[in-house]
Amino acid sequence: MKRLAVLLCCFVIFAGLPLPAAANVTPVTVLTAVEETLYGEAGTGALVERIERIEKDVFGSVQEGAAMVRIDRVYTFLQSTEAQGGSMKLHLNLAEWGFTGVLTDGQPLIQRLERLEQEWFGEPQSGPLTERVRNMMLSIWGTTDLDVKKVTLPEATLVKIALLKTVNSGTTKVGEKVPYRVVEDVMIDGRMVIPAGTEAVATVTEVTSAGPLGRDGRIVIDFGKVASLDGTFVDLRVDQRATEKNKSLELAAGASMAGVMLLGPLGLVGGYFVKGKDVGIEARQPFYVETLRAVQLSGFILRPAAR
Repeated sequence: MKRLAVLLCCFVIFAGLPLPAAANVTPVTVLTAVEETLYGEAGTGALVERIERIEKDVFGSVQEGAAMVRIDRVYTFLQSTEAQGGSMKLHLNLAEWGFTGVLTDGQPLIQRLERLEQEWFGEPQSGPLTERVRNMMLSIWGTTDLDVKKVTLPEATLVKIALLKTVNSGTTKVGEKVPYRVVEDVMIDGRMVIPAGTEAVATVTEVTSAGPLGRDGRIVIDFGKVASLDGTFVDLRVDQRATEKNKSLELAAGASMAGVMLLGPLGLVGGYFVKGKDVGIEARQPFYVETLRAVQLSGFILRPAAR
């Protein structure tokens, strides 16, 4: 029972797998999160068959032990930032970013690996995922052992981003997903934690188009989470520091009480508007958001680790 309690605590503490905040954490919910990370969707069928499928894909063979231990083993290889030598997801992130300059953490891991193999080798490779990711690291970096150290990313750290498509109060809809990209490395103590090229998705939560009587348009955007290089997800918002920085860019954006970005006249801080006009942000226009809270994660100096 002590082993079970410790494992359940670990699954809650580690931030990588997107478990719902209010979820009742059980072996099944953790297994589902692993499947969604690997395949993009939860599996179906008997629990033991789902575990065996993952083990064959990740390790190349069915593993021994109780179900909870086997799920924990997969989780550690896949995601844990405490894994010795780095997790499989960390190595995939490094390989993808090192080769393409883009980090798409949040998409299904197998899909990302196959895309990378297609670009590098000309076709997806076969074999266990652990070996395939290791081969990509060796091909791109020449090593799987890079200089890594735990660092703390402070609350309210500025993150410079740009939307990958235009939003406008005249055309954008509530619930619309807006991809964005980090455009400047986030560094802590000389170590990279979120590289330029990292991609994430924002959500439009409110839209009011321009109307009669000089009513300006309004858009509210929630930037959600962005992945760090080690796979830890970092919550982003717009608050005082980002708002002040965005003033210098003459970006018509302020922070609401919920910490989202507000484009429009109500609650606006330092905006530049013409009455009765729709508002928005053009694609590729750089601006700032900031971290919601302090997070401990892995910082990298992209060189082989000292021996």
